[in-house]
Amino acid sequence: MQEDLCRAACQLIQDLMEAYISGDPERIAGIFPYLSHDILVVGTGKHEFYKNFNQLIQGLEKDQEEAKGIEFNIANEWFNAKLVSEDTCIVFGEFEAYETNTGDKQFIINMETRITSTVHREPGGKLIIDSLHQSVPYIYQEEGEYYPKTFANRAEEALRRSAALERDVQLDSMTGLFNRKYTEYHINRLLIEEKVDGFLFLLDLDEFKKVNDMHGHQAGDALLKKISAVLAENIRVSDIGGRMGGDEFMLFFPNQRGRKEGDRIAQRLIGETRQVFAEMNLGQSCSIGIAAIQKGNLTFEEAYRRADEALYEAKGKGKGTYCWYEEEKMM
Repeated sequence: MQEDLCRAACQLIQDLMEAYISGDPERIAGIFPYLSHDILVVGTGKHEFYKNFNQLIQGLEKDQEEAKGIEFNIANEWFNAKLVSEDTCIVFGEFEAYETNTGDKQFIINMETRITSTVHREPGGKLIIDSLHQSVPYIYQEEGEYYPKTFANRAEEALRRSAALERDVQLDSMTGLFNRKYTEYHINRLLIEEKVDGFLFLLDLDEFKKVNDMHGHQAGDALLKKISAVLAENIRVSDIGGRMGGDEFMLFFPNQRGRKEGDRIAQRLIGETRQVFAEMNLGQSCSIGIAAIQKGNLTFEEAYRRADEALYEAKGKGKGTYCWYEEEKMM
């Protein structure tokens, strides 16, 4: 008798799932007499939580409406049962439902589904389904894993690669400083969103073209890299350093107070770049133009223009020096 109960319960759940997958209203309705009025059904969708027969019917109607035009076949189907009392058993099993009318579809529905159901036998011998839980194996959980660590590791690696790619997109490939686009972007963000004050330095290598003409482009590239290394060593995490193109560089030092600090930075940069030229046996030098920015008083374009005018003045003084933008002088 008990084996008969388990066998009949497995067949009932198999009939239920095949009727559901078929989408045939008559076959589905044929299962209704075997459903408890208080049946509990948990589906795979976030909303699929039905606490009684009426809720289940409403959910089925919506489900079948959405599935119109989609046909499924069932494969690799099996069910088993475990007796929990003289008249009650738990049915468990799984099957694969795959879409058949695929046509030219690029995405095909293929569902591996697991079922757990409680079935009891009434005194008259009729079987009643009390609960049904449908689940889908977690696709990111590898075989033999009890926690999806492989997926977690892959996701972490993908995030690292994404962050590295985003960083690489922002950098100048030769120097490792920000490229022109992102130099402007980051400085603009500080000026517009945070309305910081600070010093904008525009640096240019004097007569750089002669290095390429006399010593070759490899020597020119080596010089740019060495100068960039000096600049990188002189900026803090909060500062911004970028290559604007060719031999022109830009540094932004936010939240600076007073010209004395700006003078010290400029003098240090002039001295350290001079040492690079000497080590490479080059007669070139570095000139710097500086624009002071007070909170919210300048856009990036205005600050850039002022620093450029100050740089022009520095070069006019004999190069290898720096100048501040003086509004009175420039007018």
